[in-house]
Amino acid sequence: MKKTLILSTLLSSSLLAEGLEYKGNIGFETAYADHDIEGKRDTQNTLRLELELKQKTKSGQLVFSGEGIADLDDKERRYINVKDLYYKHEFENSDLLIGRNTRFWGALEFYNHTDTFNTKDWLDDPFDYDAKIGANNIAYTQYFDDSEFSVIAKVHEERQRVQDGESVSNFMPSIYSDNLETQKDRDRPTVYLKYSSSGEDIQIDYSFIYQNGYDEQRYLAPVGAELRQHAYLVDKVMAYATLVSGSTIYKTELAHTKSDDDKVSDYSQLSLGVEHTLYGVVGKSDLGLLAEYYKYKERDDSKLGAKDFGNLFADDVVLGFRYSFNDSADSDILGGVAIDRDNHEKMVSLEYNTRLYEKYKLGLSYQHLAPEEGSVFKEMDSVKLDFGYYF
Repeated sequence: MKKTLILSTLLSSSLLAEGLEYKGNIGFETAYADHDIEGKRDTQNTLRLELELKQKTKSGQLVFSGEGIADLDDKERRYINVKDLYYKHEFENSDLLIGRNTRFWGALEFYNHTDTFNTKDWLDDPFDYDAKIGANNIAYTQYFDDSEFSVIAKVHEERQRVQDGESVSNFMPSIYSDNLETQKDRDRPTVYLKYSSSGEDIQIDYSFIYQNGYDEQRYLAPVGAELRQHAYLVDKVMAYATLVSGSTIYKTELAHTKSDDDKVSDYSQLSLGVEHTLYGVVGKSDLGLLAEYYKYKERDDSKLGAKDFGNLFADDVVLGFRYSFNDSADSDILGGVAIDRDNHEKMVSLEYNTRLYEKYKLGLSYQHLAPEEGSVFKEMDSVKLDFGYYF
């Protein structure tokens, strides 16, 4: 109720204010999955509303972004997700953010293991790594000529709800509960120190991050008759960078995590990527060729590691492409195949996006998942259509 009152006050005051910036979309999604999983639906139909509001003030700005999802088949997937609801006070060379927001960290295309700030929104789509739950935090950022330094304190660990038991996107056993267990208090702050900069003589952007608090990944363990997620404390150092050289972009992400939980191993992660663009391959169209490698290495095999967390990018090679038509409709095609070098799990994805009559967007996507035998994930092929009106 308190969150609803705050949201209502923000919206009502913003709508009456001058200089309000807004954008959003109303859309419909329909999906079909070909699978052999007993008791699971093969269709999913969803209405979605997304809205962003930004109100300038004398000394800063108020920002809201959220989405309302109404699944016609899944009663659990009918909810409102407030991703951003914050005030940012702007000083001469710095700013102070207070509230709830989402952040996107990382350099690679298909997966970002340094993107640890927000809890992933499994209720929306467990395979969409950009589907996130907003995080309550306070952040101070100091700006320099070619760099910035942020101190961020995130408070309150969000629970991860899942779609109903008949959804093919719910891989959890029936005894799963979204009640969250935490090593310390659930409101124990997670602190991030983040430094970002860019090169003067070469086209390079890079960031270094130190994290102390709850890890982004969690493990499952029984509590009474329920299976619950357990959030544990870590010390983590991360870095990511992109380097542009002519028509080629080189990318990397690095992380090392020291676990404070005796059940979880310390672990390191490495990602390397390259993207080369061929311009004018057909008329005005460009073709980008992508290759990426992901590695997750636990330090103690007797403790919980990548397989226990269901990490799909433990030792994977990804080959992909991006075809940009460079037309007035901003049409493009993105595709890729990820193969696990250890167990030969395979995931294939292909998506096409275009704009129709300026205000409408159409998206078509295909995904094939071929997990190893005995995995909690099951083999399936799925297709999805998105159509929306943008304003």
